Amino acid sequence: MTTQNNGIPLDLDEVIFAAEDPAGPPAAPVPGWKLLIADDDEEVHSLTRLVLSGFTFEGRSLSFVSAYSGRETVEKLREHPDTALVLLDVVMESDDAGLQAVRQIREQLCNRFVRIILRTGQPGQAPEQEVVSSYDINDYKAKTELTAQKLFTAVTAALRAYRDVRTIERHRVGFELISRLSGRLFEHADPVGFRRGALRNFAEIVGAGGVEGGVSGFSTVRIDRQCLILEGVGAYAGLQGRRIADVCDEEVRRRLRASEAGEADVFADGWYAGLFATAHEAFGYVYLESPAALPDLARSLVRSYAANVRVALQNLHLNLEVVETQREMIHTLGEVVESRSQETANHVKRVARHSYRLALLAGLGEERAQLLQMAAPLHDVGKIAIPDAVLNKPGRLTDEERSLMMTHAELGHQILAGSSREVFQTAALVALQHHEKWDGTGYPRGLRGEEIDVFGRIVGLVDVFDALSHERAYKPAFPLEKCVEILQQDSGRHFDPRLVGLFLANLDEFVADQGAPAALAVPEPAPEELLAV
Repeated sequence: MTTQNNGIPLDLDEVIFAAEDPAGPPAAPVPGWKLLIADDDEEVHSLTRLVLSGFTFEGRSLSFVSAYSGRETVEKLREHPDTALVLLDVVMESDDAGLQAVRQIREQLCNRFVRIILRTGQPGQAPEQEVVSSYDINDYKAKTELTAQKLFTAVTAALRAYRDVRTIERHRVGFELISRLSGRLFEHADPVGFRRGALRNFAEIVGAGGVEGGVSGFSTVRIDRQCLILEGVGAYAGLQGRRIADVCDEEVRRRLRASEAGEADVFADGWYAGLFATAHEAFGYVYLESPAALPDLARSLVRSYAANVRVALQNLHLNLEVVETQREMIHTLGEVVESRSQETANHVKRVARHSYRLALLAGLGEERAQLLQMAAPLHDVGKIAIPDAVLNKPGRLTDEERSLMMTHAELGHQILAGSSREVFQTAALVALQHHEKWDGTGYPRGLRGEEIDVFGRIVGLVDVFDALSHERAYKPAFPLEKCVEILQQDSGRHFDPRLVGLFLANLDEFVADQGAPAALAVPEPAPEELLAV
């Protein structure tokens, strides 16, 4: 039996109906492919829905949306950007309403994914060759040629193309995300921040891979032979610091152990377990759960990102090892200088710690504070060129000896400035400027106020405080009250007054970090010229 309406031949024998399920109501349906019918004739909408009522593609049926003008077509697509296919009439409120809608869909909405099949009952008004050349459409059909079977074929081809374009786009977006997030991995300078960021990135990548409904998971760290949750998301949020054995059932623990047994990345229908370890650190895991099976794309993205995480983790530990080696070398060199001048070897370590703390209080930020902590132990490296007789003289220096002693600032700068490493460039600066004074009476260059770099001002202050509060060859240790009095007297003369204020406001922290009692009574302070030279 065949009928025809508005130029659309319809063979009812070709209509495909969904088979009834005698076993009872079906499970919750998968969201259908959205198909927008854009035509100013209501009967075209009804017939199209009838013909395609039982249509399925890859297990998904169609979800119909209707528009009756070119303007409404654009608005419907704005509301439903995930529409897969538009069956678009050319002539609606105007002779070219459909064509204008195509331009707006592609150019204004920037929707390059929706497949557009142009349908016209008057091909003469929109010649196929001209339309296909000028407009970004995917198919052109005269209504007279669209039998039910041909409509079925056209819709199937369009949905297949939409699926493939969307798959390509998801891959593109996914791998761009991996590239961007992998770059961020190298911004972390500590393993804890690295692991926390990596977990959040894993969850984001799983979402980009097509998993809907939210992702739960955690990353772990091993401390004192205990496997602890470092960061949690979803159902595991707020469990930081808890033992895996206390918060995870045996099944989750079995999944984690599976990543130890063979492949480092283990996938199952709704979960992923990854083992991350280096030769320098106890192992840790990343575990993710999703409400649905992980699609192939999600697995591919996670596997690629996990490989990048392992490379970045290895690089992080290598960098930390280099930094730690530098730190030990700098401390050793600083201690050699201090031990030669018969001062406590811990002086350079205290100056480094105090400089770091004061830099943070001064608002320099963690990165610059750590840089200063690394460089500060070399502030007196120039003393290595000062003769023992002058360096360890117990009494007052002569003018000639004092002039010789003062050369250690320039000498230290010369020793260190030849390196291109930032830490040694910073150490050179500190060595040169830590004896400059706020009022311009310091040495070697007589810098004044903020002409002195803040690093030099910080080390100059904490170096004097440590010299005052500890015994030296030329003086005993001063009581804490006397140290504070001297700092207050010299605020705005020797020292930056702002730094003195910050130091004294947090004095308890600095005293607690001294590592030795600060108050050993002496009758009178030594002359200022003997302090921290």
